[in-house]
Amino acid sequence: MLFKLSPRLERVAAYVRPGAVPVDVGTDHAYVPIWLLQKGICARAYASDNKPGPLRRAAEDAARSGVGERLTLWLCDGLALCPPEAVDTVILAGMGGETMAHILSEAPWALERRLILQPQSKIPELRRWLAERSQAVLDAELAGDAGRLYLIWLVGPGEMDGAAAVDRPLLEKRDALLRPWLAEGIKRARNSLRGIEQAKLPDEAAIKALRAHLEQLEHARRETLTW
Repeated sequence: MLFKLSPRLERVAAYVRPGAVPVDVGTDHAYVPIWLLQKGICARAYASDNKPGPLRRAAEDAARSGVGERLTLWLCDGLALCPPEAVDTVILAGMGGETMAHILSEAPWALERRLILQPQSKIPELRRWLAERSQAVLDAELAGDAGRLYLIWLVGPGEMDGAAAVDRPLLEKRDALLRPWLAEGIKRARNSLRGIEQAKLPDEAAIKALRAHLEQLEHARRETLTW
């Protein structure tokens, strides 16, 4: 059986180059690596998860799909069992930005690989963490999936403004999903700002940073209105 990926995972898989050897961290049922092997995009792939149940299901699906011998599964946290020399691409999808930063900090060699990231939360924090380590968003995509919008990054060595609120590739490509993405971000930022300002002891530094973030989002939204 040929796996069909969700729109979110399709965009993640699209960043894997033909002939690459990826590791999918927090793989759950390993849909992405199985699909990449089935399509012949990769000859070998690795995947890890810290839950045995999903990995057992992944092993069964891989065997039924005829790619079991080419997929190595590890039961571990993050990249703990992954030999650095085994892979050239690291995928982290469907987890929070802080979790991604922790996994990468535990395996700093991964910053020398092609990184494909799909953070679920704490995106500004992850952007700052990457910028502090001379990592940049080289390309970005938005995916609509089951009524939600997801951001997918291709990350590699480079200089990046860690305080940026919007990735330049999304603006340059005039991504059709950018307007609703910005609308969501502006709504969240305004709610957060309101909450901080109404606190008994307002955090002035946080208020200043959030106002700057909100201004960047609104500037980007104005730019999209010229398309």
